[in-house]
Amino acid sequence: MKKSFLFFVLSQFFVVAAFASIKVAITVDDLPTHQDLPPGVTREMVAKKMTQVLRKHKIPEVYGFINAGKVEKKNESKEVLKIWKKAGYPFGNHTYLHEDINKVSLEDYKKSIELNEPMLKELSGKSNWKFFRYPYLREGEALETRSAIRSFLKDHGYQIAQVTIDFEDWSWNGPYSRCVAKQDQESIAWLEQTYIKNATDMLDRAEVLSQSLFKRSIPHVLLLHIGAFDAEMIDKLITEYKKKGVEFIPLSEAQKDEVYSLDPASPAKRGSELTYQFMNARNLKLADVGLKKYEDYPEEKLQKICQ
Repeated sequence: MKKSFLFFVLSQFFVVAAFASIKVAITVDDLPTHQDLPPGVTREMVAKKMTQVLRKHKIPEVYGFINAGKVEKKNESKEVLKIWKKAGYPFGNHTYLHEDINKVSLEDYKKSIELNEPMLKELSGKSNWKFFRYPYLREGEALETRSAIRSFLKDHGYQIAQVTIDFEDWSWNGPYSRCVAKQDQESIAWLEQTYIKNATDMLDRAEVLSQSLFKRSIPHVLLLHIGAFDAEMIDKLITEYKKKGVEFIPLSEAQKDEVYSLDPASPAKRGSELTYQFMNARNLKLADVGLKKYEDYPEEKLQKICQ
């Protein structure tokens, strides 16, 4: 049996075996605002639709990671945060204005984390807001920077809200707004199909990585954004994940797994899921973990559609 075929067989086995007990925590970034909106849609409508679907499916403890500077400096909707809170969902820190760790000084990045805290305290009451999500999932291209921020977060009582499932959901929101404006139903149908395909494909790949790296199914963390298309599609996404045997759990429960307390110490310019950080730290290639390059993400068409 050829090595590549063996990897494929093992990959499929891992995915099928894992679905009996796969656990996923949903998290949502960029509150209160993300990407452009279709005509006639408001930020508040997006937040209400998303939280209504989450509550309908009884999804527990969906952390919304906020950028308080969007409210305080850019005068964007604080009502979105009130809607999130009224739905019973907690908040986490996503920096003050979604700063890129590779483009600001170490001290400015620390300050951005701290500037976010007054609003987090105001919104959160007694709930735990000490989860931190790196913007762009970037932890620093220099090991010294990466280590310094991790030490800062630890000293300030934060847990890093890592991600293991990221299908670039954000990149469908802008195209959706354009296609709605043009009333292009055929293109919208294509957006719906590819969104779900990529969401489920990345779930499968996350499980293969988990089994390959850790010899078990770790609890996963899914990254979504508070965008108009995310709100439109989240019901279908949750339904498709349930068909695959997914059990939705709180972020705090997922974070109890020992994997989330480990540091792969893998500096990089680009952000990536925690599993890929471990893969890179071990100098493994995709083929080594039973995967091949993913070629179904329609990046180019997403950029051009409905322009």
